[in-house]
Amino acid sequence: MAPSLSRSRILRVVYTALGLVSLGLGFIGVGVLGIPTFDFILLAAFFFALGNERLHNWLLNHKWFGPMIRDYRAGKGFTRRMKVTGVIAVLVSFGLTIGFAVSNVYLGAGLALLALAICAYILTRPTKQEVPA
Repeated sequence: MAPSLSRSRILRVVYTALGLVSLGLGFIGVGVLGIPTFDFILLAAFFFALGNERLHNWLLNHKWFGPMIRDYRAGKGFTRRMKVTGVIAVLVSFGLTIGFAVSNVYLGAGLALLALAICAYILTRPTKQEVPA
């Protein structure tokens, strides 16, 4: 179930802006390996549900993203392809970050544990059967 629209006009503007940023990152993730698409699209749906009913409905009825969001909210889980893609994206992005941008051993270990926790979360969600196109 989606959260309800905020009554505060200021918060609706903030939530809409956060939704647009998340949506933009999700669209970038479609073409750039290492940036998760689904996570940002799901986050955009959450923010739009709080801030902009029109954009929320547009996203839920989107040809590609709508079914993913509706299935996730209904507890149907991820397809095997989404799980594999998600785990690879997490491992690549965290691996590159740890390998090239982190010099502190403790921060690197913390990021590695976070990556493992995210992968565990993805892998423990129900697996939805893919419907042939």
